[in-house]
Amino acid sequence: MDKNILIIASNSELASETIKELKNKNCNIYATSRRTGLIDEKVHEFYLDVTQEMDFIHLKEKFHNVKFDAIVNFAGIAVAGAVEDLSELDLKKQLEVNLFGLLRIIKYFCPYLADNGKLINISSMAGYGIFPFLSPYCISKAACDILLNLYSIESNIKTVSIRPGAVATKFWDASLELNKNLLETPSEKFELEKKFLVENAEKNSLKALNPIYAGKKIAEIVQLKNPKSVYNIGLDSKIAKLTRFLPQDLVNFMIKSILKMRISRKK
Repeated sequence: MDKNILIIASNSELASETIKELKNKNCNIYATSRRTGLIDEKVHEFYLDVTQEMDFIHLKEKFHNVKFDAIVNFAGIAVAGAVEDLSELDLKKQLEVNLFGLLRIIKYFCPYLADNGKLINISSMAGYGIFPFLSPYCISKAACDILLNLYSIESNIKTVSIRPGAVATKFWDASLELNKNLLETPSEKFELEKKFLVENAEKNSLKALNPIYAGKKIAEIVQLKNPKSVYNIGLDSKIAKLTRFLPQDLVNFMIKSILKMRISRKK
């Protein structure tokens, strides 16, 4: 029997590559995004803004005859900035998409999961909390991982956190645009750090992990009967995972040293 897969934020490059792979396996794809009409007629497309609860309420009525074998959430943004420069609005903007968007998916769409269906969230190695000046993004991904795991314990629904490293997509360009005002605001204290963030994002948009490879890996995980709870994709993500097993003071020292070394090269 063909599997029914619900893809959230299907307009992202990573989601598009995943959809291609799943279509090749004859999966029935239900795709939501804020921009419809981007996929072929073999995909069922629906409008959804994960920050708008009414969108979920309206859309769930269209799924009452469908049982999903997997729900895969790609929705996410990245808010950057030094902790002391952040406003409450900055953090709320970040959490509204990444964390509360996931919560709405659980609340409104998970009741349509089939027996043995699974909820998969595309998290990030940022969830390990090791990237200075990206605290909102790190916080949101760590919170999503915790929410997902506890939901699985409470509901017995299988959940999977996929934690890619840097992937070469337009996500980096979108993040630079989202954080444009913050990154361009004069700041003697963090001027070099901001320049590093911009240059690193520009580099990752071109030279990070190939999205085709990442999409294939995600599609493979989606189709597994008994997937693990956590997957790390990319060497950088696997290295980031190792920080969980080291003393926090040592991890902090290593991160500070690496950041200082990289910034010094830009002077």
